[in-house]
Amino acid sequence: MAGDGAAALPTVVAAPVAAGAPAEGQVRRARAVVVTRTIAYVFAVGMLGFGLLPIVNAVVRDRPLWTLVVGSVMFAIAALAFVRVVTVAMKHPWRNRTFRQTAVVVGIVIALPVLVDPDWQVIGFLPVAAVTVSLRPRYGLLAALAVLAVLTVERGLLGVSGAAFLTLQDLLTGMTLAGIIVLVAFVEELFAARAEIARLAVTAERSRFARDLHDTLGHNLSAIALKSELALRLLDADPVRTRTELLDVHDIARESLRDVRTVVKGYRRDSLERELTGVQSVLVSAGVRCEISPLVASLPAPVEEALAWAVREAATNLLRHSRASRCDITVEATDTAARLTVVNDGAGQAEPDTHGGSGLAGLAERLNPLGGRLAAAAQPNGEFMFTVDIPIIQGRNP
Repeated sequence: MAGDGAAALPTVVAAPVAAGAPAEGQVRRARAVVVTRTIAYVFAVGMLGFGLLPIVNAVVRDRPLWTLVVGSVMFAIAALAFVRVVTVAMKHPWRNRTFRQTAVVVGIVIALPVLVDPDWQVIGFLPVAAVTVSLRPRYGLLAALAVLAVLTVERGLLGVSGAAFLTLQDLLTGMTLAGIIVLVAFVEELFAARAEIARLAVTAERSRFARDLHDTLGHNLSAIALKSELALRLLDADPVRTRTELLDVHDIARESLRDVRTVVKGYRRDSLERELTGVQSVLVSAGVRCEISPLVASLPAPVEEALAWAVREAATNLLRHSRASRCDITVEATDTAARLTVVNDGAGQAEPDTHGGSGLAGLAERLNPLGGRLAAAAQPNGEFMFTVDIPIIQGRNP
């Protein structure tokens, strides 16, 4: 429940990371997307080149002019519709967003051999690819098979030689083209996902830094303020005690500086014994009689560190939000669990938190990965009890 000042500092420290790495990642992503999209466009436009064969045949074989004009116009319309399908599918495959263009491609490709010239059978792969990338996978596959069946029947009725071979060719070519188109969408989604993961990692690191800095400085600054006030009161009455308190303030300030540096590096490890000793010293200076039970046997490092943070947070809350005169701290442990209990007699005189602190929330976040639980509540007898339970599971928190 410390102030909000600590939460604002991580942005300054983490900003270079957020500004540097993601920018480089965005460049790589843009390049990869451009390359794959260009390859897909080149392949799709290249496959449209098969539509020039019937036009060339019409010119070489001196077919009627109307067949050349009608066939060219209809093919141009189908090609434009197909390019639209490809463009949308590269970003949003299987979304039914180009249903009309897909219907145009299917209708023209099926109609051209019947209305104009059987030579137009060579572009049968276009509707197969179009329905595969534009419709939802299940319906797209069924539609592709239906188109192939219609084309096969049509070729049989028109007497086109090699109808079975053309159908197989349409199937393989259409599916290959569809696969390349969808691959572009997958590549873009992949890089977008990686960018989002990087952003979340930066956000998580900022949260960790804010939480560590809050928990570290919140307690130490409270101790510095308390001992400074005590030194001011004792300045004239007891110069020796004043000197002792000021030396403590100096030591706490140096320790705070060291803790901030280790927090920035992310290597902070708290000793439960050191934390208990420091908390007891601060509470006694504040006029709170503090009794600490003998420490149990060694605990797993993550558990000990979490309990050290809990002791720090409990003491900080006691100094800031209550007027307790007594505080009992007990640490108990078995082979399967560890418990910290902090009890004080200041529940009835607790001062409300008007600063919107987040100490308990940050501590709860620390306990979640260990499966720990936090409870803090006033008791019927006027005491305030703060408890933390952490399971000890071999292999997870060694």
